[in-house]
Amino acid sequence: MLVLFLLVYLGHSVAVKTTISPSRLHSQAAAHEAKRAEILSSTAANRLERVTLVVVNRLSLEDLRAQTGGSLERLAHIGGIGLMNTRTGGGLTPENAYTTIGGGFRVVGAAGAKLALPAREEYHDQKAGDIYRRRTGWEAVSDSIVVLDIESIKANNLASVGTEQVGVIGEALRQAGKGVALIGDADSDEYQRWAALIAMDGRGQVPVGKVGAGMNHLDPLFPTGRRSNLEALWHAYLGVRPIAQFVVVDLGDMDRVEAERKQLRVSQYQYYRREALGGIEWFLDQLLEEVDLDREWVMVASPIPTGEDIAGGRLLTPMMIAGPGIMPGFLISRTTRRCGVVTNYDIAPSVLSWLGLRWPKGLPGAVITSTMQPAVIGFERKGSSDGGETDITLARSNQLELEFDYLQELLTRSAATYKQRPPLLRAFVSLEIVIYLTAFGFLIAFPSLPRKWTAFISFALLLVASMPLALLILPVLRPATVLFAFFYTLAIALLFTGTTWYLAPSMESKYAVVCGLTAVSLVLDICLGSPLIKFSPLGYDVMLGARFYGIGNEYMGILIGSSLLTALVVREYWPRVTAIVLLWFLAVIVLLASPNLGANAGGTITALTAFPLAYGLWSHVGRKTTMLVVVVIIIGVLWINLVPLAGTGSHVTRALRVVTQGDWSEIGRILQRKLSMNLKLMRYSIWSKGLLVALGVMAILVYRPTPAVQIAMGEHPPVRGIVFSTITASLVALIFNDSGVVAGGTTSVYAAGLVLSLILEQRAQG
Repeated sequence: MLVLFLLVYLGHSVAVKTTISPSRLHSQAAAHEAKRAEILSSTAANRLERVTLVVVNRLSLEDLRAQTGGSLERLAHIGGIGLMNTRTGGGLTPENAYTTIGGGFRVVGAAGAKLALPAREEYHDQKAGDIYRRRTGWEAVSDSIVVLDIESIKANNLASVGTEQVGVIGEALRQAGKGVALIGDADSDEYQRWAALIAMDGRGQVPVGKVGAGMNHLDPLFPTGRRSNLEALWHAYLGVRPIAQFVVVDLGDMDRVEAERKQLRVSQYQYYRREALGGIEWFLDQLLEEVDLDREWVMVASPIPTGEDIAGGRLLTPMMIAGPGIMPGFLISRTTRRCGVVTNYDIAPSVLSWLGLRWPKGLPGAVITSTMQPAVIGFERKGSSDGGETDITLARSNQLELEFDYLQELLTRSAATYKQRPPLLRAFVSLEIVIYLTAFGFLIAFPSLPRKWTAFISFALLLVASMPLALLILPVLRPATVLFAFFYTLAIALLFTGTTWYLAPSMESKYAVVCGLTAVSLVLDICLGSPLIKFSPLGYDVMLGARFYGIGNEYMGILIGSSLLTALVVREYWPRVTAIVLLWFLAVIVLLASPNLGANAGGTITALTAFPLAYGLWSHVGRKTTMLVVVVIIIGVLWINLVPLAGTGSHVTRALRVVTQGDWSEIGRILQRKLSMNLKLMRYSIWSKGLLVALGVMAILVYRPTPAVQIAMGEHPPVRGIVFSTITASLVALIFNDSGVVAGGTTSVYAAGLVLSLILEQRAQG
C-alpha cells in the first residue's frame, strides 16, 4: 500500500496547465522613444563588469505571468527565473528584508533604517553628514548617501543574532576599490529608502547615488500622491554606470500602491498595480537595450511579498537574473538545491562572486546559478525540424509557460504546507502527550485493568506511532485546507494502525511493522530526492527556510527511533538476521552523513552513538570491535563530506571544514546559535513537552520498575535495550542539533509507546 502511494505521487506530474490570459501592456509614448534614442546615442557603452539589481518590491508571480510581450517576459526568456525565500532574522518587515539582502545573512534592521539621506542634504535644520558623523565618528563622503540609523541596526543585530556585520556587499566592494550606487526610492509622505540597506557598506554609507528630489514627483492621482520619475531615474542610472560596478535601482511605485491597498477598491488596486508594472516595463526595456549581458548581470528581485500573498502563506517572491553563466531555465543555488528556489541571503555571495571578489567567512548563502530540469516540469527541449529561429523561439515560449506552471505549483503547495504545518504538528504532539499521560495514569492508579480498556489505549498508542508515516504520505493527497489535512492524516494513520493491529500477532511485532514501514519509506523517499519530505508537515517548510534539502530534524529523529526499535525486535525474533540489521544501521548512517542525501550532521552523530550501542547490547560484541566499527564509520563520514569528488557539499560539509580549519570564532558562533535555538525551543515549543513526557515515562517505568513492570520486562527481553538506546539517542540529538528538542522528541516516540503498551498488556485481566 505504501509503495502504491509513493508510485502514485511520483508518477503525478507537478506541472498543471493553466491559461495565461494576455494583459494590456503600458503603452510607451513617442516622446519616450525619442528620449531613449537620444540617451543611447549620447552615452557610450561601458564595458566594466557590473551587477544591476532592480528592486521591484511587492511583486508577485501572477504579475510576471500577466506581463506578456514586455521586458519582464523578455528577461525571463533570456535569463533564469525562480522564487526567493524572504525570511529574515526577525519579522517580515522592510527594514529586516533589505538589511538581510545587503548583509548576506538573516539579520534585522531598525525602526529608523528607512532614513537614508545625501550627506549634503538638510534634515531638521542640520546636514545629514553632520548627524551621521556625530553618531558614528566617521566622515561622510560628500556625494555619499548615509543611513543615519546604522548604529541602531548594528546594536539590534548584536543583541538578536550575535553579529554587527551588515552591509556585506557594499563593504566588500569598498575594500576592493569598486563603486556602488543607489538610484531611486519609495518615498511617500515620509522617507522610504530601504534599498540603501542593500547598497550600503559596513559604515552605513553608499558612495554615490540619487534619492529623493527629482527621483519621484507629485501625482495626486496615484497612491500616496507621489510617483517615480522614470526618465529621471534612467538618466541617473546612466550617470553612475561608468563609476559603479554594483547599482541598486529602487522602482518604488509598487510599494506606494501596496501602502494604500486597504484603502483602495479591489479594481482600483489592480489598476494601479498595472500602471506601476507599466513603468517597470519601460525602465527594464531601456536597461536591457543598454547593458551588455556578456559582461553584466541584471537582477530583478522583490524583498517582500504582497500583503495578500503574506496572508495566504505565499512568502516566496519572484526573481529573474540574466547575465554571464545564467542560462534560460530555473534559478538554483547550493543553499537550497531545489529547482527554482533561492534565498535572499544568496544575493550577497552571488554579486561578490560575479564581480570577482571573495566574501567574508561565515556567510550561509551560495552563488545563484541556473538549471533546466525537463523532468521536473514534464518538458523536453525540442529544436525545430529545419533549425528555424521561429520554431526555437516558440519552443522557448512554451518552455517558459511550463516554467511558470511549475513555479506556481511549487508556490501553491509550499503555501499549503506552511499553513497546515503548525496546527498539524501541535495536534500530533498534543495527542502524543495526552495518550501517553493517560496510559501512564492508568498504570499508576490501577493494579489491573479490563482487557477492553487496555486494548483501546494500546490501539491509541499505536495510532500515535503511525502518525509520522501518515504525515509522510499526506502530500500524495494534496489537501487544500487544514481541515482536510487533519482528516486525511487521521484516516491514513487509522488504516495503518488497524491493518497492523489485526495482522501482527504480538505487541512488539505491531510496533516493528509500523516502525519498519516508516524507516523504509523514509530511506526510499530520500534516495528519490525527498519528494514527500519536502511537502510533509513533519518535513521542512520552504517558506520558513530552515532547511531546503536532506531529511530534516523531525524525520531524522523518526528514522533513528524507528530503526532502533525495528532492529532490536527483529533481532529477537530472527537471530540470524544480525548481518542485515548491521547493514541497515550502516546504510542509515551513510544516508544521514551524505551531503547529497540526508545531509544531517546532528543526525549522523546521533546514529553513530545510538546504533553501535544498540548493536553491542544485543550482539554481545566486544568493546574493541564496536569501537573499531565506529572509527571506520567516522572516517567514512568525514571522507564523503570533505573530499570534493564525493559530493557537492552542504551545510554539513561547511561546518566540518570550519572545524578542520580550526576557525574557532566561527565554531563558537555555530555552537552559540545551536544553544540559543535549543533554549528557545525548550521554552516555547510543544516538542519540549513531548520529549519530557516520553523520556519521563520510559525512565520511571524501566529504571524504577514496580514488580509488575519487572515481570513485563522479563517477558520481553529487547525492551530494556530499546529504551536505553532510545534515551541515549534522544539526549545526543538534543545536544548536537540546532533544534535538538524537535529531534529528541521524535526519536523517543516509538520506544515510549511500546513500553506503555507492553505494561498495559501485562495488567490486562484475563
